[in-house]
Amino acid sequence: MNTSTFHHPDFLIIGAGKSGTTALYKYLQQHPQVFMPTTKEPDFFALEGETPTDPKNDPEKLHYYPQAVYDAEEYQNLFQEAKEDQLTGEASTLYLYKEGTHEKIKQYRPDIKMIAIFRNPAERLYSRYLHLARIEEQPEGPLENIFDKSTIWWRRNDLIYEGFYYQHLSKYFHLFKPEQIKIFLYEDLKQDDLSVIKEVYEFLGVDDQFQPDTSIRFNESGFIKNKWKEYLFGNQSIIRRMTEKIAPGFVQNLRKNPQWQKKVKQLRRQNLDRPEMSKELKQRIIDDIYKKDILKFQELINRDLSHWLKP
Repeated sequence: MNTSTFHHPDFLIIGAGKSGTTALYKYLQQHPQVFMPTTKEPDFFALEGETPTDPKNDPEKLHYYPQAVYDAEEYQNLFQEAKEDQLTGEASTLYLYKEGTHEKIKQYRPDIKMIAIFRNPAERLYSRYLHLARIEEQPEGPLENIFDKSTIWWRRNDLIYEGFYYQHLSKYFHLFKPEQIKIFLYEDLKQDDLSVIKEVYEFLGVDDQFQPDTSIRFNESGFIKNKWKEYLFGNQSIIRRMTEKIAPGFVQNLRKNPQWQKKVKQLRRQNLDRPEMSKELKQRIIDDIYKKDILKFQELINRDLSHWLKP
């Protein structure tokens, strides 16, 4: 596609996964001066022109991108309902670590703004594990397999690999101006979400006095307590799938209704068991896998991350 005719988006949320990206996406979606498509994780800049992998040939889901948009015209269509005075953006965590993505973004939108939020990589990894547990796709065997480089923990990019933040983000800093990239930490969002979203609005140049509803907790993970309840109210519940086929517009409206979202999220949360990661395992993950990268990363973003080095 001719990049001169490519007008969207104005900004991207590029990751990291399980670190608050869904919350930022939802808060931006509420702002009247911002348009975010209902599709999260379109992954276009990472996957344009590639051929989707047949799930039958990918049992470990090493290339599983269910929301992905591979075609430029289809990607443009995600933004067709945006108003002329709205900024447009989308959120795809794959952009952080998929090789060559930063170059593709530069090709299309050299002046684009990017937002990235990062979490202690050991905590992020465990949260990803709990997410996979929720859909009963967690890596088999004990968690100590994390340290075995022959296991899926190292083959699947959204597990160990995604947590090397310096390795991934430094590529963006080499290609884009620092003022184009806004960095947050997950603990910033947890401690004062309204201050974070205000900074995001300021960074994008929209009304920073707008206050989104931040009372809903998004994308929670854990082991399912009652599979029957999950079947009825989970992310892929039979009720949701049937309604989407019969009345997709009705489902879209419900997704935009904060009160409805709160009720559904509460039902799902009550049906999750979230065992804590042991301090010993967390410390070992940091020391044996991520410590060197963290030390470089804190220099890159000019933030003291010494608290990440402790359990």
